[in-house]
Parts: sequence; structure tokens; C-alpha cells
Amino acid sequence: MSTADRTFARRAEDLTAPQTQIVSDRDVYLGQNRHDVGRRISDDQVELFISSDVASALQQEFTRHAPEFVAVHDIGTTASLRLLNGLAGAGSKVQRLSVRRQGQGVALAVLQFVEVPMADGSPVRVYATDLNADNATRTQVARILLAHSRLAVLLVGELPPHALSSQLAPLGEALQRGPWPNRDLLMVPLGSGTALAAQGTQLAGRSGVAVHVAPHANKPRQVWNFIGGAWNRLHVTPGGPRALPTELALAVPTPRVPASEEATRPMELHSLPLSMPPPTPVAAKPMPLPGATPWQAYADRCALIKGSLSCCVFDFDSSKPLAHAGGLPTADRLVQQGTALLTAMHDATRALGLGSTQSEATVSTSNHHLLLRPVPGHPGVAIHLVLSASLGNLTLARMQLERIEPPR
Repeated sequence: MSTADRTFARRAEDLTAPQTQIVSDRDVYLGQNRHDVGRRISDDQVELFISSDVASALQQEFTRHAPEFVAVHDIGTTASLRLLNGLAGAGSKVQRLSVRRQGQGVALAVLQFVEVPMADGSPVRVYATDLNADNATRTQVARILLAHSRLAVLLVGELPPHALSSQLAPLGEALQRGPWPNRDLLMVPLGSGTALAAQGTQLAGRSGVAVHVAPHANKPRQVWNFIGGAWNRLHVTPGGPRALPTELALAVPTPRVPASEEATRPMELHSLPLSMPPPTPVAAKPMPLPGATPWQAYADRCALIKGSLSCCVFDFDSSKPLAHAGGLPTADRLVQQGTALLTAMHDATRALGLGSTQSEATVSTSNHHLLLRPVPGHPGVAIHLVLSASLGNLTLARMQLERIEPPR
């Protein structure tokens, strides 16, 4: 047999009986060999499909994977998400874990977190318990996050002693009742914190959980300094492989900003008081041509959703449009009504005692659907989308909108 014939025969054999390699672990096959909850679908989005309720499913996942993470919970304040945005401003991204029912697209809960690399390069997640879900689910998931974290952090606002005791009582009961795998809890006073030591002792009770009270803090960089220091003390070896940086500006690698974008770069959040809203970009520009800016490109992609009639990305704090795509309604009308609706939702949740969260809304009429939601990773920025009820599907549009990656 000639050399050409032998080569042809070998190739034919490879096609009829290809060599395969058996991969025993599905995560290795998908390139996700990490013990984290959820499956990554983009740089800033993770999905978890469940068949039970959200809290039970998350508890099972935490028990199964045993990840080490930090959970930050608000008591009488709304500072946890601002801390995450401060970390994101240092160079990372606020990411989302969307928990969905198996076979359905609508998220039952959306958790936000930032991944901070430790000294050995492996990331640790910092979750905020202020999540998008109904009130009962928010309460249950918050306790699951605190109970299964490596370090649980309570950010305590300015509250009178009786109000503080009232808000800490359900948490204390959960610690005593168990199961509560977490053994370390850090309380960071954002107010005066005069009675916090006594409250911490009462909270711990006989649970065996060590409750530590940090000094007063009113800025994200101060809060992170206490969190990083507490984490490093838990891992014993100073500067060891599991250590976290204690400076907020060094917590995550800062990407290089091109000179062309430096002028429009948002202000850093490290030194802003936790009681202040995140700042808006320093440079305001006229509405650009389609695709001429990252925000315009994002709006153009959103406008491709089936049934879309008009789409506007706007700054909530300044009520100014950042980009618009499609026809009527105009950008100004979408910004005006979107700001009014978001403000009404914030006021309603606070008045009902449901806390403050990043609200999103859908409004349906006989002919149209309105979709209004914050843009992930960009505090203070929202998108307002108008769909034709006859041409578009609201559930499908929400799923598609969640998968469109905003500008970095």
C-alpha cells in the first residue's frame, strides 16, 4: 500500500471511530471548574435554575459547594449596594446571580455581588443581601446568605436603641435556632454605634457565633478596610494566599482607561459618604448619532428586541437621556415618565417598610408594554423600553434585555 493510501485509510478510520476523552466533571467540560453557586453566562451574569423555593435551593447549593464568601446586610440603612458599587468603581463589575424556575425565564430573585481576588488570585464573592425579590423571599435569602457566609457583615445605620433591638431580634432568633454554619459576624456602625457592643453580645447569645463590633465608618473605603481586616484575621496567616486587600482602591485590578475615555470617566466612589447617592458622569454631551457612543450602541441593541418601538437609556439622578433608539415616544418623554415611575416605586417601598432596592417595573395596556429597569453595573442609570403588545412578548423581551451586556 502506498503512503497516500495509508494516509487516506488512517483518516477514514479517524472519522468512523474518533478518539474521545471522557470528562467526569461537567464543570470541567464547560470550563467552569469552580465551587461557586450558579452557571456563568456572561462576564457579569450568573444563572441558577431551581425546582424548589429560592431560599431552600440556595441553602442546598451552599451546602453542596461550600463556597467562601462575604455577605453584607443592612440594618436601618441602604449602604450594602453602595459598598458593592464602590468596589465596582475600583475596577470590578457588579455582577448578578439570577435565580429562575426550571423551564421558565422570569427571575424569582436577583442577587448582586462583586468578585474580589485574594492574594493567590482566586476570587471571593461579596454579596449584598439587598436583592430583587418579593419581601418574604428577600428576608429568607438574606438569612441564608448570612448563615452560610465565611464572614457575615451587618451595616448598622443611625437607629434608636429600641428600633435597633427590634430589627436585630429576628436575626438573633435565627442564630439561636440554627442551623447557622457561620461562626463570625462583624457589625459596622454607620451611625453613632454607642449601644452596639451590648446589642452584639445580646445578638450572639449562646449561639457560639463570635460577634465583633468595628469602629464607626461612614465611607465605603472605611467599611471595606474593616471587612478586609476581619477576613484576614479569620485566615490566620498574615499576607497568606487567602488574604484580601484592605484598601478599597486595591481590592480589584483597575483596568487601563484609554485616553479618549478619560475625560468622561465617572468619579471614583471610594471617598463618598455612604449616605450620598452615587455621582453622575462629569461630562454631559449632546445626543449622539446611532452607534457613536457605548450607550448609543447599547440602546441600539436593545431596540432590536422584537416589538420594540422606542428605547431610552437615562441618568436617573439628573433626569437626562444618555441614548435613544427607535421612534415615539421621544427620549425626553421616556426620561420624564421613567423618572416619575422609579421615584414613585422607591417612595412606595419605603412607605410600606419593604426597604430600598433597585426597582424595576412592567406596565401593560391593551396596545403596549413598558419595561423599566436599572442597568446592571451602572448605579443611577436606567433603561425605558416601549413594546408593541401585538408584536412583542413581554416575558421574552425581559429575558432578552437581561442578556444584553451594557457598556463596561
